[in-house]
Amino acid sequence: MTQLLTEDPDYAIFCQQKLQDPYPFFARLRREDPVHYCEPMHMWLVTSYEVAQACLKDPVRLPSGRRAMYLDPLREENRSPAMPLVERIDLWLQNTNPPDHTRMRKLVSLVFTRRMLERLVPKIERMVDEAVDSIRRAGQVDFVKALSFPLPSAVICEMLGIPESDQDRYRKDLDDLSPFNSGAGPALNDAIPTARNAMDDLLLLVDELVEERRRQPRDDLISAMVEAESDGERLSREELFALCIFLYVAGHETTMGLLSAGTWLLLTHPDQFALLKSDPDKLVESAVEECLRYESSVTRAVRVAAEDMELGGHEVRAGQTVMMVLGAANRDPRVFDDPERLDITRRPNPHLGFGHGIHFCIGAALARLEAKIAFKAIATRLPDLKLDADEISWRPTLGTRSIEALPVRVGG
Repeated sequence: MTQLLTEDPDYAIFCQQKLQDPYPFFARLRREDPVHYCEPMHMWLVTSYEVAQACLKDPVRLPSGRRAMYLDPLREENRSPAMPLVERIDLWLQNTNPPDHTRMRKLVSLVFTRRMLERLVPKIERMVDEAVDSIRRAGQVDFVKALSFPLPSAVICEMLGIPESDQDRYRKDLDDLSPFNSGAGPALNDAIPTARNAMDDLLLLVDELVEERRRQPRDDLISAMVEAESDGERLSREELFALCIFLYVAGHETTMGLLSAGTWLLLTHPDQFALLKSDPDKLVESAVEECLRYESSVTRAVRVAAEDMELGGHEVRAGQTVMMVLGAANRDPRVFDDPERLDITRRPNPHLGFGHGIHFCIGAALARLEAKIAFKAIATRLPDLKLDADEISWRPTLGTRSIEALPVRVGG
């Protein structure tokens, strides 16, 4: 640990999850101490791309797990109330390890198919077109409320088969859960009561839907997961509940962040927006990948050392938490030429925005699909879209990075 680094005012702000622009701090961390033990957060922070990728590819020595990340920063009186939350979150696909992870991912892969994605294309295109029409009519809107939030939320609810009458309740519970799930450090203490209530209500809601699908299957993801079987294995009640929550968290917050940040990046880099508008069919795919690299909506991957090991010249002890800071790794100049420059033509682009290894995001294809449809529509149908604010604010969470509000206007 370098003393100068810990005295940096951005260090404390980062630990409090209030650092609006973390990239200069990440660059300094990567230069001075790319595998750094952060005392306030009780974990190692990995900002080097090479070390982060190696950690993500090593599920034996560095299995997934967040228990210590959640529990270590809590005051003693809060650990017991937080335990039901931690135990539920432990069952989310990103937090499980082989053989359970292998079995669960195989079962989910049976229903999360290319055919399912192809069926969604007309619906996503229709929703994007309706949002674009609304933006054009209004002239001035918050892009987050107009498109970034409702699109991925509606897509996931449609896929899962959440009834329209329950969708607001479902979304609110997940929003109330987010400060605990996405947090780290001392701020977790204040998030427990609201998150506990949200998790309890989600359990009731999902239980009702699962039981209904057992009696009357439908053409949706919950029905498919209930019926999925491989080598005689099925998903348990607890695993079904975990997947119904995880798939929304993974598919909504992260895609919302990508849509908002990607649009903001295009509007604040007019040369790149002009380039996309010149040939959206050719450039939209690489534009999505560059937005994923430049402003990763998934900001971290968390692992727990299964044994004592050397990592980037440091001795990591068994049981210690290791966090790969993906936003930092994705701007490592040893991997990306001129990494602070947005370049929608960048190829290759081996970013870690969807993780790496066995925990590579199962919903990556869906997020890419939604972003490609949305960015192409913006380039072709909202070519005169402009940012309508001098500054924007980012949500104060560490696990995901997304814009709170994005005021835009058409023309003018």
